[in-house]
Amino acid sequence: MKYYQPTSLTELFELHSTLSAQSSVFLAGGTDLIPRYERGLVMPDHLIDLKKLSALNQIQDSESHVTIGALATIQDIQEHEILATEFLALHKASYDFAGAQIRHRGTIGGNICNASPAGDLLPALYAFEAILTLSGPAGERQLAIKDFILGPGKTALREAEILKSIVLNRDQYLSDFQKVGLRQSMAISVVNVAFVFSRAGETFNHLKIAAGAVAPTIVTLDKFTQAFVQNGGNATAIKDLIQEDISPIDDIRATASYRKRVLTNLIGAFLAGQTR
Repeated sequence: MKYYQPTSLTELFELHSTLSAQSSVFLAGGTDLIPRYERGLVMPDHLIDLKKLSALNQIQDSESHVTIGALATIQDIQEHEILATEFLALHKASYDFAGAQIRHRGTIGGNICNASPAGDLLPALYAFEAILTLSGPAGERQLAIKDFILGPGKTALREAEILKSIVLNRDQYLSDFQKVGLRQSMAISVVNVAFVFSRAGETFNHLKIAAGAVAPTIVTLDKFTQAFVQNGGNATAIKDLIQEDISPIDDIRATASYRKRVLTNLIGAFLAGQTR
């Protein structure tokens, strides 16, 4: 296996074009990829490390939005002041993300492109309706995150394309994040959920709930939230609508019925806390 560290997107795409006849893999933080090789995944002919693409590890803000480079680490997100104050759900997810070593190495782009149904950053990104910028030899394009992740481990990335950045609108919404795992940290989520909302007095005028580990991809509980806002906030009468948007499975961490119960309880506790 040969190893490369391009320092610009131009160099990256030129390099990849010369290697097109052989297998190659892009490496960001490596916190998911390297363990897979250690478990027996076939090694590629070429490993292309993206860490020297300095333009992709910045977090920049304007009056209307925040742009997070795909190589920004989980620790970068945890320490960023605007993300901590205006995007609390994403900030809290970064605190519940594995251990210190992984947070300093793992990237937001890697968490997205890994496309795990239990990815801890993903519910907040769905609930904030993140827009992804993808870059490849043919230029750039943008996709909503819900259109980018197609299934477990599957994304809409094209040949030689990489995730460049994530854009979040600064809509001044309130938000929260909850995670249930088998341990406090260093554990894959049994259920995780993000809430993004705004209120007028005791009434919600915006509510977005996104949940992970309860379907093949992150799901937004739009049927439930629309009904909840429209009927004046009676969650008990419509809680069965939560089940219509999810399809959890039994696995080594939890049963499907347990996941359904946990998610319903997390949502109920959040709404009860907001309407007291």
